[in-house]
Amino acid sequence: MDCNQEWLIANSRGSYSSSTISFAGTRTYHGILVVSDPADYQRYVILSKLFEELEFSGKQYSLDTNYYPGTVYPTGCKYIEDFSIFPFPVINYTVDGNRIKKSIVMDPGSDTVVIRYEFFEKIPEKITLYPLLAFRNFHKVIRSGERQFSFSESGNFYNFSDSNFTLHISKAGSFLNEGYWYYNFIYPVEEERGTNSMEDLYNPGKIIINPVTNPLDIKITMEDAQTNNFDEIRDIITKLGSSTEKNPDINALRFSSAKFKLKDDLIAGFHWFGPWTRDTFISMPGLVIIPGNYTFAKRIFTNYSGRMVNGIIPNNAYSREFYRSADASLWFIYALHKYYHYSRDKNFISLMYSRVKSIVNAYFNGNDDFYLDGKFIHIKSAQMTWMDGKTGDISFTPRLGKPVEINALWYNALKSYSYFSRITGSRVEEYVEDVLASFRREFTERFTVNGQIADVIDPVDLSFRPNFLFAYSLPYQLMDRPDLLEKARQDLATPYGIRTLSPEDPKFKGTYSGDQYDRDSAYHNGTVWPWLAGPYISAMVKNGHAPGDLLRYFSHLFSMKNIPEIFDGLNPGMPRGCMMQAWSYGELIRSYYEDLKIAGHSNTAGDDTS
Repeated sequence: MDCNQEWLIANSRGSYSSSTISFAGTRTYHGILVVSDPADYQRYVILSKLFEELEFSGKQYSLDTNYYPGTVYPTGCKYIEDFSIFPFPVINYTVDGNRIKKSIVMDPGSDTVVIRYEFFEKIPEKITLYPLLAFRNFHKVIRSGERQFSFSESGNFYNFSDSNFTLHISKAGSFLNEGYWYYNFIYPVEEERGTNSMEDLYNPGKIIINPVTNPLDIKITMEDAQTNNFDEIRDIITKLGSSTEKNPDINALRFSSAKFKLKDDLIAGFHWFGPWTRDTFISMPGLVIIPGNYTFAKRIFTNYSGRMVNGIIPNNAYSREFYRSADASLWFIYALHKYYHYSRDKNFISLMYSRVKSIVNAYFNGNDDFYLDGKFIHIKSAQMTWMDGKTGDISFTPRLGKPVEINALWYNALKSYSYFSRITGSRVEEYVEDVLASFRREFTERFTVNGQIADVIDPVDLSFRPNFLFAYSLPYQLMDRPDLLEKARQDLATPYGIRTLSPEDPKFKGTYSGDQYDRDSAYHNGTVWPWLAGPYISAMVKNGHAPGDLLRYFSHLFSMKNIPEIFDGLNPGMPRGCMMQAWSYGELIRSYYEDLKIAGHSNTAGDDTS
């Protein structure tokens, strides 16, 4: 049993609860309650741990596990019999012949977590709970004395505060207000990554529960008002996860994808990403539109279009600075095209039409980072595409010039704009028609160099990367050469996603590990990305490959409980980066419904309940 397997539950604010099944923290990002600031989606670990000691027949048993320098203590993971993390974490223990079930849920609408303990043979004579407080940014760690905490009681809660936050924990017993620090917790994943990896945590005292009720519910909340109890939260979660989908793997993907959904946006990934424009619009078809959540989709489009400046949507809508990218606004048009394909909502397209027109004109006009050169978009600044790995002043994949997928997106944006013009009764400008004229032929001529596909032209870069797949997979296909897809199958495809660079390339890095420099240098130079399985599947099916074969090939990926951001380029079964990534889920769901599911499926599965 892998006691370090991670779990995560989240709410619609971007807050979450996450740890391992042993509750040993392995990242700075783990915590029983991690709350989000909706202004910028910075998150704060409030309650790092809540560990328990159970007393049976006068003997104490700790269910907790922690990493310390050179040792693991205590070793409560030895009591774990089995566990599940879907639809929420449930860990089953056997302690001295007594079965114990520990379940944890998070209220989708509030910063509230409830832990339930159930006892099946004997009820413990006593349970002692030890809260460990952090109250710090989830990227950082604290050491002893860096925080001052206060304690109070009110109503049904014990209250723990610093100058910024107040945490409430159920008054389930009596509180012994002692107050001391636990020293030198080690976070092994951070240690491997070369980031913050040692921390002290503050224990304000212990909650002594005697007698013990069965079940025993412990509510942990930041809310001053009444919030849902365990049974109410469980019922809400079950209802949110309901689906008519018969494939259990896809049903699980759809259920888990709810963790990314905010009020009017999507979290790009857990633990550390907030909303990002590019990620949101790549993810939307699978996470929001295909399930039929059209009201939610319209809120997202309205949110982002309202942040547009000079026809460009910032790539990070919540940053204090305006971050441009060469593709985020084009992905907006792509997602809007998908929205109309499924919803046939002409009224909303009419409402968004001026925004689409502004985007198109912004690319014709150009800016400090990119401009139109003939028919094609030319990038003159680094980090303008999704391959944006950078450490300090070093950009590992700058891709200056005319990147292949940017221009495939540009073509699709112009075709979508023309399509929207027809359905809204508007006229397409002559300069748009001039660029579209013979675009496909010129694209093929320019991006095919000595029989190879260029990743970038002007200057030519023949690195064999997966970006050309979008010339096949996007709604308006630009290429149909099967030999390039065959080369992608041989060089780039793995059962866990698609490599970002051919292993034959001297720049290829097969392992995403080490310090930030080493990781960033590998990020787009061989590392496998699950989300790229989506465009790969679409490209292959459009060009005659059997859907069943592709579904079998990616079966491990589709059946994973947590689909991460990336995998190693060699030995691609090793997950890396974020433990859950929105576009990994979004593109697998989209490609399943659009390309892999048996003929006769509905394009609009599910109800619009968002």
